[in-house]
Amino acid sequence: MVEKDFTIRPIREGDFPQVRDIYELGLETGHASYETSGPTWEQFTQMKIMDTVMVAVENNDPNFILGWVSAAPISTRQVFHGVVEDSIYIHPQGQGRGVGGALLNALIELCETSGVWSIHSWIFPENSGSAKLHESRGFVKVGTMHQMARMPYGEMEGQWRDCDLWERLLSVPAQV
Repeated sequence: MVEKDFTIRPIREGDFPQVRDIYELGLETGHASYETSGPTWEQFTQMKIMDTVMVAVENNDPNFILGWVSAAPISTRQVFHGVVEDSIYIHPQGQGRGVGGALLNALIELCETSGVWSIHSWIFPENSGSAKLHESRGFVKVGTMHQMARMPYGEMEGQWRDCDLWERLLSVPAQV
């Protein structure tokens, strides 16, 4: 077994500039999101379930963030409170080191203990790395939403984009 050279911990407000930078690196690929820029800290804290936001940091430089993961509610309707959408972004220096898998594992474990019964991930079909990561952690592709929206930037600007929906079912809590 290979020892990890990184640690996963909850996000701190001071981490956010790097978290946003990593998100924007993902946006630059054109296959991460329809968004054109990263949110502010205030927007981020309103969109995410902050207890689920974790970062991976270098052991030898705990101020350097290798990646992050989060969950967000899929709906404001009470009946869907246990269904979340994940986001995961990895810095180029974190790729190929198990950072993505460790972050997603941590999110799944956290969700299992917090009343979440389903994690969804919306992944562009061209983002095979994210699809493979999710599949390796028990997510199943349940469908493709066609022509979800027109891409506002990048090499696919103006084109309609499909989005694959991946799902990981967790245990249904006794009390909902």
